Amino acid sequence: MRLVRNILLFIIALYIGIIVFMPKTQIYYYLEHMADKKGVTIGNEQIDEKIPYINIMHPVAYFQGVDIARAANIKVTPLLLTNTLEADDIELLNIAKQFANVRITELKAKQSILKPFIVKIDASGNFGTAKGEINLKNRTVHIDITKAKDISSIKRFLRKGAKGWYYESKF
Repeated sequence: MRLVRNILLFIIALYIGIIVFMPKTQIYYYLEHMADKKGVTIGNEQIDEKIPYINIMHPVAYFQGVDIARAANIKVTPLLLTNTLEADDIELLNIAKQFANVRITELKAKQSILKPFIVKIDASGNFGTAKGEINLKNRTVHIDITKAKDISSIKRFLRKGAKGWYYESKF
């Protein structure tokens, strides 16, 4: 019994140690470098690393040199067993705004170790509220607009289904 308790304490201490000493800022810069290879650049951000999370303030996303989106705040909490991303006040800029006049007031994305290739998404904004998922293995996105408000600017990207409007795509 004592051996089991010591093993469990060791595993818990190891888990907490990994979370506390995880180089979150370096991981962020590595992912930013990987996105840069695909033409997506993140700039103008201020990074604040805390023990359980990393806070990215005022980032602007550029695609091939053109600014396409801006967020007020992005908070990433990598807890290994479950990872979350929370973003506030995302707005599309320039060319992207001409395609879809969307402003996301709140976005939450969660990924669990139980389903590592599925990212669950909850969002709300001027379009209403939406729930969906990104399947990283199949490379698909499916988002259901659960409570539609003003979808006129994005209606051409949506399809009408039995449960209402939805967006579906492969990447």
